[in-house]
Amino acid sequence: MSLLKSSGGSATGLVGKQTAPKDLGYDAKLILVPEDAEIATKTLALTESTWLDLINSAVGTRYIVLPINYELESSPEEDVYATSSLGSVKFVREGKDSVKYSVEVSPFVMKQLRTLNGVDWKTYIITSGGFIKGTTTDDTKFLPFSIGNFRVGKEIKATGGAPALLPIDVTYSDASEWSSNPAFVEPLREGVTSNWNPRDLKDPKAITSVVTDGTIAGFTIYLEGYDEVPFEGAVKEDVIIKNASTGVITPLTTLTETTPGTYTAVATIPTGTQLIGMAPVGTSGATQGYAGLEADLQSTII
Repeated sequence: MSLLKSSGGSATGLVGKQTAPKDLGYDAKLILVPEDAEIATKTLALTESTWLDLINSAVGTRYIVLPINYELESSPEEDVYATSSLGSVKFVREGKDSVKYSVEVSPFVMKQLRTLNGVDWKTYIITSGGFIKGTTTDDTKFLPFSIGNFRVGKEIKATGGAPALLPIDVTYSDASEWSSNPAFVEPLREGVTSNWNPRDLKDPKAITSVVTDGTIAGFTIYLEGYDEVPFEGAVKEDVIIKNASTGVITPLTTLTETTPGTYTAVATIPTGTQLIGMAPVGTSGATQGYAGLEADLQSTII
C-alpha cells in the first residue's frame, strides 16, 4: 500500500517486504475533521503546510487538534454473533473500538472543548511515535477514521494523586477501517524536504486576547491559542468588542497584523467597560472563533 511506507521505504501487504514498524505508539492526540474530509495523496499528508492550512481554515472545513492525551483507556466491544433457535451461530459484525481519552486543560479550554459536542466528526490520530494514522481504500487518498460517538464529558475532579482531567469518549464506528485498510505517514523519518513532528501541531481556535494599549483611535491586541502559540492571519471580522453590561457588539474598522499574533485594531469604541474577544461562529466574514468565547475574555479598554 503506497501510504504504508516506513523508513525502510518498502510497502507492506501481501507483496513487498514487511519493513513497516509494528509499533506506532499510543494515541497522543486526535485531529477532529469534518465528515467529508480527506487528504488527496501521501505527499500532501506528509507536508506540514497541508495540516497547518487545514487547521487555520474557515469554520466548517477546519481541522481541530485536541490537547495531548494525559491518559487513555481502551474498552473494545466483543464481536457480535447471532444464535438461531436451532443452535447455529452466525457472525454479525466485529466489535467496535471505544476509547476514553483524558486531557488536562484549564476551565477556559474545558468550556471550549465541550462546544464540540453534537457535531459529526471523523478523526486522524497522532501517535506518540510521531506517526499520523488514518485509513485508505484506494492506496492513494489518506482518509480519517469514522466516529460513531464523540463526547467531551464533565471534568473528573482532582485527587491527591491525579490532576483534574477532562474525559473525551470516542467510539470508532467501523472496526475494520484500521485492521483492513491501515494507512499512516511518518513525517519525522520519511525523507520529506523538512522533517517535522506531528505531535507539535497546535490548535489555534480557542483564542485569547489581551489589550495592551487602548485608545479610541486604535489599540494593540495579542491573539494566541490555548497552547500559547501566536495566532496569525486573523481578519477584522474575527474580533469583536462587546459591552460588558448590555452585550451590544461593536465591529472593528480595521485589524492589521504587525508581528505574528500581534495586531493593531481600530474601532469606534463606545463609552463603558468593553470585552474584547473572537466573533461567535456564524458571524459574517469571520473565519475563526467559538460561540460564546468572548464572554470569557474580559479586558477593560475604556
